Amino acid sequence: MLFVAKAVLYLVFSLFIGTFILYSLSDKRRPSIHVSKKGLLLWIALIPVTAFSQVLELALSLGKDFGFWPTLNDILFTFDIGKGWFFILALSLLLFVMVYFNDVSKDRFLSRLSLGIGVVLTIAIGYTSHAASLNQWGGLFAHALHFLSVTGWTGTLLIVSWFSKDREKLPAFFKWFTPFAFICLLATIGGGIWLMGYIVPEYFNSWMINYGQALLIKHVLLIVVVFYAGINTIWVRKNLADTSFVPYKWMRLEGMILLIIFAVTGFMTQQEPPHDVSQTLAFQKPSKLFTAFVDGKVKINSTVEIAPTLIGAGFLVAGLLLLAVSYFTIRLNVSMLVVFLLSLGAALSFYLAVMFSAFI
Repeated sequence: MLFVAKAVLYLVFSLFIGTFILYSLSDKRRPSIHVSKKGLLLWIALIPVTAFSQVLELALSLGKDFGFWPTLNDILFTFDIGKGWFFILALSLLLFVMVYFNDVSKDRFLSRLSLGIGVVLTIAIGYTSHAASLNQWGGLFAHALHFLSVTGWTGTLLIVSWFSKDREKLPAFFKWFTPFAFICLLATIGGGIWLMGYIVPEYFNSWMINYGQALLIKHVLLIVVVFYAGINTIWVRKNLADTSFVPYKWMRLEGMILLIIFAVTGFMTQQEPPHDVSQTLAFQKPSKLFTAFVDGKVKINSTVEIAPTLIGAGFLVAGLLLLAVSYFTIRLNVSMLVVFLLSLGAALSFYLAVMFSAFI
């Protein structure tokens, strides 16, 4: 349940924040977007609902010994995660009322105010995060930075690519979105490294357990996202003058890969974060994915090292070739599904390149 809820939270928050980023700009700097008020209200309503899943999951876990309802009551009114959720609920209600009684698509002041509330929401979500429980201020701001940068980038991309058909203003859009996406990418990477310092200090060793495997998969998918971000930034912009060229489907492809990353992130929330891998291995079996590729029996004090191998180099080359083929198929304007499958093949190749180069 938490896996699905977390993925949905990332998605609806991305759509919400992307909408208000675009509404905050003048019409000259963005394409015309067609987001219904009902859709926007639904996204806002789902934010506290999906965020509550973390509270519910904790209550179900602790309630086995103390009873569900007393435990839920304690979590909501005495735990930081409960107080944070009430703050998320209050801000979401405020946003819901503002959008319900106003046409925010035509009021840039209210759009910017809503965007500001959205930024505060990311801080509240960071306050309820696992990283904040380990380091109150560092974990809070690391999670908030990572969350805001990835949802701002993804949300803007999704809204423009799925809710707009106006290509005349795309050059003006790309003019500011390109540096914006680049800054978001740097912030995503920086925030991710900051978070890893709290949650996954032993990155290589974490591959021995499910959380680390999911994190590795997330990272190889990010490589593919960066590749398509480059295509959208350079090649797509150059071809906007060609009326037969369809730019939106390649922007959608980048967004689809980001959505897969959201799903992987959601899966990670259901796994035990490896603050100390040896301690985690004391009560948790190693990842079946890891043991399928790496020879040797995983022990509590095992450590993972990386060394070049012929098969690992082969998969690395295969991944790069698949990305090159993806680029040429995009130039031929083939089906997006074909390019999407090539993208997944490239990500799989990069993953195998790492796993066949790891040993204990």
